[in-house]
Amino acid sequence: MSVPVPFLPPVLAMVDEMLTTKKIPALCGDEMETLCSHLFALRDRDQRITIAEIAYLNHDDPQSLNIFLASTLPMAQRMAERKAERVFTHPTDWQLEAMYNGAVSNLLNMFEVHRTIQPFVPNAFRRYLMMTIIHGAMNPFRVRDEHWHIQGVEDVTKFDRIRGRYANPAERELITRDLLEQVTTFPHLMEEQARVLKTIAVLGPEKALRHTNHYQQGGDKTHHKHIRRRRSILNLVGIADAMGVKKQKVKNLLKDSRRILRHVFNRDGRLFAS
Repeated sequence: MSVPVPFLPPVLAMVDEMLTTKKIPALCGDEMETLCSHLFALRDRDQRITIAEIAYLNHDDPQSLNIFLASTLPMAQRMAERKAERVFTHPTDWQLEAMYNGAVSNLLNMFEVHRTIQPFVPNAFRRYLMMTIIHGAMNPFRVRDEHWHIQGVEDVTKFDRIRGRYANPAERELITRDLLEQVTTFPHLMEEQARVLKTIAVLGPEKALRHTNHYQQGGDKTHHKHIRRRRSILNLVGIADAMGVKKQKVKNLLKDSRRILRHVFNRDGRLFAS
């Protein structure tokens, strides 16, 4: 009497074929969707890692990436959540999302780079997979992006904007004159505010600015540590005398003018959007 062959649902038959042959079977769109849904909800972690390894080794198969992600993304989510709870105790939604995104990015990079798995290392793929997820989950909190998109150059002496924003005096003077004309004729200023700015422009830097080092309390000016950090300060008394008003009024008008002009500054450092 023959022993009846146990019946397996189609999705389990696909999984059994993969585990037996170590290959990805030829599947149609509906079958692949059913298989990925099953792998995404699979509770057996060892079987999940085994199937992910099969997909990784069959990198050239067009369905390998779908199977690899369906097997590894749930692991990445759970590992990112546990890592976040250890690092932050009470992690926020943003921290959980950032750590999960980092883990997913590392998994995609792992599959794309497709490094060779060393056969003599015990559980080589499992170790590689776990470290990829853990490192990816912590990347958003280890990588500093303040120099993002900044490219290095071989010879920095070829660039004339190393010291200061505009190292060329002629270029700096031209830009200053252009900005000064736009500021003094800005249409959204009141008459008195525009008058203050025009008075400063007429007085020029020699009379409109204070040239003494007000940070220095005494000693040799050439060796004082604040001499290099002097700022150009408006001479409010001189401006008020030229306008025939009190110093406090000039101060209030300048404060309102700064508030209006600050809204038209661009992020790239230019003054006006036009």
